[in-house]
Amino acid sequence: MNKKYFLAALLLLITQISTSQTTYNIDDPEDVRNVLYEAGDVIILKNGTYDTDERIRFLGSGTAENPVTLRAETPGGVIFTRGPRLTIGGETEDGVKVATGEYLVVDGFHWKGGYGASNFIEFRNGYDLAHHSTIQNCVIDGLQIEPDDLADDIEDGSITKHRWIVLFGTYNTVINCSFFNKSSAGAIVLAEYAYNAWAPPYDEPEDGEPDNGFESINTRCDLVGHKIMNNYFYNFEKMDASKSNAGDSETIRIGTSEYQNINSGAIVSNNYFVQADGENEIITNKSKNNTYTNNTFRRSRGSLVLRHGSNATVDGNYFLGEGVDGTGGIRITDSDHTITNNYIQDCVTVLDQAKWNNGITFIGGSDNNSVDCTATGVSNGYQKTENIIVSNNSIVNTNAPLFYNTDKGSTDPTGTVSNNLIYFAANNPNITNLISGDTETSYTNLGTKLTYTGNVYTGTSLGETNEGFSEETGVTATTDGEIFKFSGTGADGKGADMGAYRPATDDMVGHGIGACFADNLGNNILDGDCTIEVIESLTVSSMPSFTAAAGSNDVSVNANVSWTAVSNNDWISIDITSGSGNATVSVTVTKNTETTNRTGSVTFTQDAGGDDIVRTLNITQEGADLTDLYKLINTGTGLATDKVTIHSFSKENSSKSEFATNSLDKDLDTEWTADDGSIISGDYKGDGEYVIYDLGSSQTLNLIQFNTTNKSDAFGFQIYVSNTGTDADDFSKILPTSGDLLLTAISTTEFNQYQVSTEARYVKLVGFGRFNSTADKRESAWTAITEIEFYGSSNLGINDFSSAEELGLEFYPNPITNNMLYINRASTDFNTVKVYSILGTKILETKLENNNAIGKVDVSSLNAGLYFIEVNNGKQKAVKKILIAK
Repeated sequence: MNKKYFLAALLLLITQISTSQTTYNIDDPEDVRNVLYEAGDVIILKNGTYDTDERIRFLGSGTAENPVTLRAETPGGVIFTRGPRLTIGGETEDGVKVATGEYLVVDGFHWKGGYGASNFIEFRNGYDLAHHSTIQNCVIDGLQIEPDDLADDIEDGSITKHRWIVLFGTYNTVINCSFFNKSSAGAIVLAEYAYNAWAPPYDEPEDGEPDNGFESINTRCDLVGHKIMNNYFYNFEKMDASKSNAGDSETIRIGTSEYQNINSGAIVSNNYFVQADGENEIITNKSKNNTYTNNTFRRSRGSLVLRHGSNATVDGNYFLGEGVDGTGGIRITDSDHTITNNYIQDCVTVLDQAKWNNGITFIGGSDNNSVDCTATGVSNGYQKTENIIVSNNSIVNTNAPLFYNTDKGSTDPTGTVSNNLIYFAANNPNITNLISGDTETSYTNLGTKLTYTGNVYTGTSLGETNEGFSEETGVTATTDGEIFKFSGTGADGKGADMGAYRPATDDMVGHGIGACFADNLGNNILDGDCTIEVIESLTVSSMPSFTAAAGSNDVSVNANVSWTAVSNNDWISIDITSGSGNATVSVTVTKNTETTNRTGSVTFTQDAGGDDIVRTLNITQEGADLTDLYKLINTGTGLATDKVTIHSFSKENSSKSEFATNSLDKDLDTEWTADDGSIISGDYKGDGEYVIYDLGSSQTLNLIQFNTTNKSDAFGFQIYVSNTGTDADDFSKILPTSGDLLLTAISTTEFNQYQVSTEARYVKLVGFGRFNSTADKRESAWTAITEIEFYGSSNLGINDFSSAEELGLEFYPNPITNNMLYINRASTDFNTVKVYSILGTKILETKLENNNAIGKVDVSSLNAGLYFIEVNNGKQKAVKKILIAK
């Protein structure tokens, strides 16, 4: 017995003297079933090798303060050689519950070889489930299948399903156990939720009528709360995929497809997986609200798979493929997942299952997703992937870093992919394009609805056009043991922040990971650490980029330690600055009045005295839209100042009412279309079809924006201006500023924006059809414009406004000394207020209440100085110069 365990056992014995009812010393495993144990009881099985194959039934009623403990005399001193099953649970006799199955602890046993039946260790005794119960510091090694059963199954083309630990009930724990050499189908650890869907008697109603005369109550929203922590999984043999049951061979599965909307809330953390090859789903998520954090996967041929169930958190995990084919990272289905701070290195899948195990794999399923916990019907198919966050992950020397799989459908995933770092060393054998898929068009079909921001890569090609990724050749990789740390230009704030967590290694097995009496190969050791300790953890989810407007978003803190949080920027505020566990923190940003994006952060720090974990939440806010900086000339209000008209055009598709005037009608459901003529000899396009717009008078143009129909090929345009006339010689080309064609964004109806600086009366837009990505081949002769808008040099345009007096508006006080401006309105439909700096930049916008003639504008956020206040009703505007004096 090692010293640390001896001290722990001595303290436990002293506690038992004062609190336990009975200590049972037994020398026959079958004797465990003889008693319904009470709080504080301890059952000690004498060291020895036992060849019984009779089921061990451990039933009783413990409490949090005084659990019931069944343990070996010393850790690993009890060895079972014929695979006796173990039942942990309660007991009901004649309809009366005589044992609750709560707070039962199994500690220190070694199952070595033998023939174990499926559901080998169960946290239930029939319908009497276990709750708040634990198996710890145990080993299961090489359980086999009865030879006759194995032969029958092989003849039938199947593999015997043999699950080792099955969690029923609620709040049960598997901690510091080791699992070796599994060669049968079935999960090693399975959280089974059939009994969590309905309150007893667990019979689901049929046709609206409860079975057995009882009213079944839907309990899917009740938290389950299992924990699987600090365990070691080694050498789960790869199942033959052609055999039935092979696909039910996950190392860990949390839930089932039928009960995927159970509020599981399981925590799977600090586990170590080595050659966990059973199938290509090492861990399978099939329930809601689970957390997978600080696990290490080494040479394990598969991925962590979010298969069913929403709101999973995958944070701080290491996936170390070590170049073994079939190794992968994370596969994503269903919605509202947060996937952050994961480190994926040397994973490669090219020979087998390549479309399933990659760096990060996106699936394009279309079934109902994020199913509410109250629902009683779910889909067994592949669900839509929506509102996911994939942020600050490092993908290193891993082929197919981001992979788009359309095998199960092509419904676009939505969410944010931000601040990830993808790195390939020079001449690394795994180098592939950063973006790829199971078909040549997978990304186009599946990947364009995600929002990509701030991602960086080096050592490879992007593979697709995506402005959310930048190549950063200044990123430097420095070896840190077997992994890399990144620094240099472009690396700051990118990739995984692993905090103090390091990848698990073989020499840690028996010393905080797995059972304390076995090493990484299952050999007995005498110097292990038998302390059962929950590893300290602090993880913070990330959040999508904010728009330029002021706003708030929630971030999830998952922690078992106390922590503090602080904003590092004055434009970022948080509502919770400290906690002692899990929390939801609201992050608020002020309006960004600049056109450039800005970045900031919030730092979460573990309180002193522990592992000193520090997590940084990166915040990105978009810059103000260009349209906020300039005055819209063609407002579409019909006022005398809105004089933009169609002067002329070369062609329009009148047979479909797709007229040139449609491009000015402010209706996104109408458009102008025209088909260009034949390609000109020696060129790749025709002579173009045009529309000439008359701005009504000479204008200073600073911004032109227009949108097109939603096509997968880019439209090609040229834009000319004239201040004199509309003959061809009067026009000068202003766009593109280089090259031959202005190519629009693809697969969108959003506006394409182009800043210019010119004086113009006439604008001539020429369309040449649609073109390939390299703009050297025309794909279609048809051009389409839905709307076009022209913006002038100032968004104030004071001379175009009516006076405040004319519109019955009165502003007071002026100057403002008490942070409040009052606007007395003759008509309350003047309810939109905008505040501009003296340079014409909009810095505040608000709405006034319609039920009060006197509107109030809070200007406390503004510095002292001179401003312009604009008030409008959507048709008329007034402007007033005011002074804020503080």
